[in-house]
Amino acid sequence: MLSLVAFSVSFAISLLITRDFGRSLISGAVTLFASLVGAAFSENQHRQALYRRSEELTGHIRSLKQKRAEAYESLVLITQERDRISNSLNSLQTQLRNLQVQSANLWQQKEELSWNITSPQASPANQIYALQTKLQELEQKEAELNKSLSATLTAKQRAELGLKTTQAQLNQFQAQLAEQQSQKAELTKEVNALLSQRQQLEVQLTTLQPKVKELEKYRSELSQFLESAEPKRQQVESSSKSLQGAIENLQTQISSLQGELGQLEQQILERRHQKESLDQELSTLRRELEPDAEAEAYSEWKIFFNQLQQPEFEALNAIAHQSNPNPTLKQIAEANLTMPELLIDSINERAIETIGDFVIDPTPNTAPSIAPEYLDTVKQLLQRS
Repeated sequence: MLSLVAFSVSFAISLLITRDFGRSLISGAVTLFASLVGAAFSENQHRQALYRRSEELTGHIRSLKQKRAEAYESLVLITQERDRISNSLNSLQTQLRNLQVQSANLWQQKEELSWNITSPQASPANQIYALQTKLQELEQKEAELNKSLSATLTAKQRAELGLKTTQAQLNQFQAQLAEQQSQKAELTKEVNALLSQRQQLEVQLTTLQPKVKELEKYRSELSQFLESAEPKRQQVESSSKSLQGAIENLQTQISSLQGELGQLEQQILERRHQKESLDQELSTLRRELEPDAEAEAYSEWKIFFNQLQQPEFEALNAIAHQSNPNPTLKQIAEANLTMPELLIDSINERAIETIGDFVIDPTPNTAPSIAPEYLDTVKQLLQRS
């Protein structure tokens, strides 16, 4: 569409400026070829940019997949660590419960021993000594149990703290994983869109390739046509120059003829005055010489008609029988390679030589017509001819 618009605009502007159809067509064809080449180049650049963008997105997707795998491995390790800490915490809790049970048992034994010592039914001294040693052992075990209990509590606190940090890291990794999954979905959409655009561009490229080949062929034909048309153009320019010279010569001839026509009009006016005076004289002589004058006039008109050529006869017939004979006179003049004014002047010249007067009224800027005094005679002779 852009190429057609560029062709139309270039053709119209060139035609308005140069008024030369061939040059305008050549300019439009060159603009069409240039616009198509530019469109193909820009399309190629756009396709390469899309390819580069697709490769960048593919690399980014690969890096995201690698990061996802690393995050998944870290998540697995953190899950294993959490499970290990949970197991150790459970074992510590069971140990703590066991220690609490043992401590309760020791307290119970201690109370029993204290009661046995303070009871009135006390044993002998060896039993007292044995009980005291046993009590000391129990107190020592109690201290050891208290130490192990405090160590177990601190280990439990550390395990809970590690579990909290592990849970926070796990939540952070899960958020990163969700964000990466959303980025992956967006990148997948962009890749699919780029693939569809790539397919469309490939289809457009396949459709443009035959057009480019056709334009190449048209360009070669156009160059051949230009090479063959160049001598013709030079010939036309030379002929146009010669025609311009001929037109200038014709214009000079027309101007000289117009001057002669003005002189003839003056002569016609003078001869009209002479005619009027002669008519008055002839009116007196006609009565005496009427039969001889009619025969002589008829012979003069017959000589006049015999001297007329075929184009002059047709022009005289059109002027006598048409109110506006200009189109017919123009056709007759073009058919005989002359002008209507020259035909009329030739007829009047023959009429002056034979009859002694103009047959066609030479008044300028009016439609040519037969002189009123000769109209009936001319029509009668035309009918007889």
